[in-house]
Order: sequence, then C-alpha cells, then structure tokens
Amino acid sequence: MKIIFVLPGLSRHPVGGFKIVFEYANRFTACGHDVCIVFDCLAGSLRHRKIPSFFRHVCYKLFVWYYPKWFTLNPKIRKVCAYTGINDKEIPDADFICATAVCTADDVAKLSANKGKKLYFIQGFENWGGWSVDAVKKTYQLGMKNIVIAKWLEKIVRDSGADCVLIPNGIDFDVFDIDIPIASRKGHTISMLYHEQVDKGSTYGIAALKALKDQYPDLQATLFGVPERPVDLPTWIHYVQNATQNQLRKIYNHTKIYLCPSIKDGFGLTGAEAMACGCAYVASDYGGVHEYATDRRNVLLSPPKDVKGLVAHISYLFDDDDKRIQLAQQGYKDIQNFNWNQSVDKFIDVLNEL
Repeated sequence: MKIIFVLPGLSRHPVGGFKIVFEYANRFTACGHDVCIVFDCLAGSLRHRKIPSFFRHVCYKLFVWYYPKWFTLNPKIRKVCAYTGINDKEIPDADFICATAVCTADDVAKLSANKGKKLYFIQGFENWGGWSVDAVKKTYQLGMKNIVIAKWLEKIVRDSGADCVLIPNGIDFDVFDIDIPIASRKGHTISMLYHEQVDKGSTYGIAALKALKDQYPDLQATLFGVPERPVDLPTWIHYVQNATQNQLRKIYNHTKIYLCPSIKDGFGLTGAEAMACGCAYVASDYGGVHEYATDRRNVLLSPPKDVKGLVAHISYLFDDDDKRIQLAQQGYKDIQNFNWNQSVDKFIDVLNEL
C-alpha cells in the first residue's frame, strides 16, 4: 500500500505528535508498505518573505532532506516538501493519505481522489493558534476516517457528530526499558519534561521541585526539553536540551520518580516512557493520563496547578520506599499493554477496511 502522512511543517527539535507519526511511518515501512511523509512548508516559507523565493525554496527542500535529526527515519521513507501548501500539484498519488493536525485537515479533505482515501489522525483537541472550539470540531466532520489516540478524544469527536476509531499510542520497549532495577535506585531523584507551552504546567512542576528541595537538601532533579535552559532555573537542577531517546532512557533510569505537572494533554507520552523505564509516576490529572494510568494503582494524581498536591505525593513516595517500588513495579507491568505491534495492526486493519 502507498501511504502518505501530512505534517504541518518541519520540526528540527523533538515533538511528541511528530514522533508518533514517525513511529508509524517506520513500522509501516518495515511491514513492506510504501510510505511518504509530506511536510507543509507554506507557512514557514511565508514567514521569511524577505528572502528571495528561489532561495527559500531551495532551503526548505534541503531542510526536508536533512531533518529530523532527533529521530531516525527509515531511509526508504520518501520525504516531500510541499512548498506551496497541501494541494494536488505538491502531493504524490497514493492509496491513503492521512492528515495529522487541525491545520492540515481542510486541505487534505479537498485533495482529489487519486491522492488516496483520506484519514485524519487526531492526537489532541487543537483549539489553539487561532482555532476555535467550533472550528476544530468541524474538521472532524469533513468525511475523512477519523482515528483518535485517546478515549477522551473519542468522546469529543462523537459528540461533534462524527465517527472515529480509537488506536492508543504504543511504546517502543526496545528503546524504553529498565536498566537500573526499581528497588536499587538511591537518593531523592526526580525527572520532568520542561516545556514553554502553558498547558504543560512546567511553572507548577518547578515550583514543586523548589519546595521539595527545602525538605530534601540532597534532591537531584533532571529536566529535559527543547528550549534553551531557562535563565531563572535554579542551578542545582540539571537540564538536558534536545535529549535523544538514549539520553531519555538514561534520565528515566537514574530517577526514582517522574513528575508530569501538565494542565491539559492528549496522552502524556513521556509519562508512559518513564513508567516503561521503572519510574514511579506522579502527575496532575491532566486528562490524557487516564489512557494508560489509574490513580493509586500506577500513578498518584492531584488536580492541575496544585503544587502542594504534587509535593505531598512525591514526599509520600520518598518517605515510603516500599510504596514507591510497588507503584513503579505496577506501572511497569501495566504499560506493557501499550505495545506498537497492536497499534500498527489496528491501523492497518482500518486501512484494509477502507
């Protein structure tokens, strides 16, 4: 089968939603399918109008050829720079074509039939960047085959009057697994994703870490993220910019607890990865966490923006190592249900049905 994924531009740095698409692309290719990833470069090109069009065009072609460097794509995957946007001229013919973001949905829906049967891969409720709630819901009603990654998204799509198929994200257990036994981890160690997006709640997570440092002077915290190290981040917090998957595995394995202070998130991929690496999981009740975790079974949840709640749960696990071990072991066991083979098989079933 010839399958096209349409992404809303380039990403020189790690992005969770892009990562999931890249995983599917690699795995479909390994199954023998002909996969193409189209990068919508129109918006990026228009932001650099001062540069002559010819040079912009050449630069974006080179960028698409060169990136992503943070994820290893199968070399058999074809990459296309849609310099003038998502239209019949830029998009090759295929059996299936999949929109992957709200800003790609309308354009993909308008493509001619020879570009392939149309799907819409929904990883979050994207009512940001000028998109209203009603406008987002209308994209679910374009007649494409909607695929969602989470039960809460399934409800939103169905409530909007459209149908959908639920395919949970998978975790690559060849990449994320336990190297340092859960019971052998020493000290007061914690890791967290840093993100400038408000919904990721980094402000509340850092506030919790500062409060914990007062309680546990030997606290070792490691943050990782795409932006440069925040200028106001305390010097005792270690920061890793643009961590590779191998670096993430090492970070997770060297910490007892993984903290996710998100306010809203479709899934929370780093939390699932951390569980696969043996971390005890402490998080805000950000919605998507319920796709793979259950409060007091394999995660400790508190309301979003509740710094005291995060501190209380982390302190509880630091002070009772048996509970920390129990929570982490249960999390490791439960997250094994989210394997990529099941996700890929279900996605292929959808394509076969179409």
